[in-house]
Amino acid sequence: MANPQPHGPEDGERMPHHLTLRDGTVMAYRDIGRGPGILLVHGWAASGEFFDDIATRLADEFRVIIPDLRGHGDTPVGPGNASIPGLADDMDELVRTLGLAPVVALGWSMGATVLWSMIERHGHDRLAGMVIEDMSPRILNDASWTLGMSSGMDVEASVRATAAMRADWPAYAAAFAPRMFARDRAAREPQMVANALTLLTARNANAMADLWASMAQQDLRDILPGMAIPALIAFGERSDAYGPETSRYLVETLPAATAHGFAHSGHAPHLEQPEEFVDAVRLFARQALAQAISNDTIEGSTQ
Repeated sequence: MANPQPHGPEDGERMPHHLTLRDGTVMAYRDIGRGPGILLVHGWAASGEFFDDIATRLADEFRVIIPDLRGHGDTPVGPGNASIPGLADDMDELVRTLGLAPVVALGWSMGATVLWSMIERHGHDRLAGMVIEDMSPRILNDASWTLGMSSGMDVEASVRATAAMRADWPAYAAAFAPRMFARDRAAREPQMVANALTLLTARNANAMADLWASMAQQDLRDILPGMAIPALIAFGERSDAYGPETSRYLVETLPAATAHGFAHSGHAPHLEQPEEFVDAVRLFARQALAQAISNDTIEGSTQ
C-alpha cells in the first residue's frame, strides 16, 4: 500500500507468522519491531497489508502485531460463517498466546467493532489503551439513532447491500474503494484508490457479506461506559462513513477518551495522513503504556 521506509523491520520480520486457532483455522499475522506491544486490527474487506506504512514507522519503538482477520488476506474463513464475535475471540486468543500485556490495540472501522466485542466478551485486563479509527458502536440508523453510517443506512439498506455483495463483489468493491478516502484525495491520488481496490477485490463475496451482516447486528453502545481504559478517537474530518458527531459521542461515552481529527482524511487517516497519524498514535501509546505499567506497579506494591 505504501513505499517501504528506509529504517524499517528486517526482511525476516516481514514474513508472516501463523497461529492455529481453537477451531483449527490458521491465522496469519506479522510481528515486527521491538518494545511494548501495539496490535493493529484492520477493517472490513481490508487486510493487515493496509497497515504496512504505519506499522513500519511504529516498529522503531514498538513491537507491532498485524493480523489478517478471518476471510481477509492470508487467513481463511475456517469452518462455519465468519462473525464479529468469532473475530473477537480470535483477537483475544492472539493477544493471550503472544503474551501481549499490556498492549495498545488499534481498530480501524470494523476492527474497532472487533475490539469492542473482544472487551465485551473477555474484558480489557491486557489492554493498556485502545485507538478507535473512524467507527460507530452501531453502524445502522433508525428513528432513535442517527450516528451510524453517514449515508443513513438502516436495516433494509443493509440487507440490500449484502445481497449486492453476494451478487457482484467486484462491482461492489469498485464502488466502495473510493469512498474510503476523502473525495478530493481520491480524485487527486487515483493510484491510492487502485491499490486499495486490488486488495479489496481479492476477498470472498460470501465471507464479506456474512461479516457485514454480523457487523450490522452489533450494538455496543451499552458497554462503552464500562471500558475504563484510555482511548484515542481518531477520525477523518472528511469521512463519508461517519460524521464528527459520532466521534464526539464516543468521547462523551467512553470513560477516558480524547479525540484527534485529521483535517485532510476520509475513512482511512492512517493511509491518508500517515505521518500525523503515527505521531498521534505514538504519543497516545507511550502515555497509555506508562500509565498501565504505573498502575501495575502500584497494585503490586499493595499486595
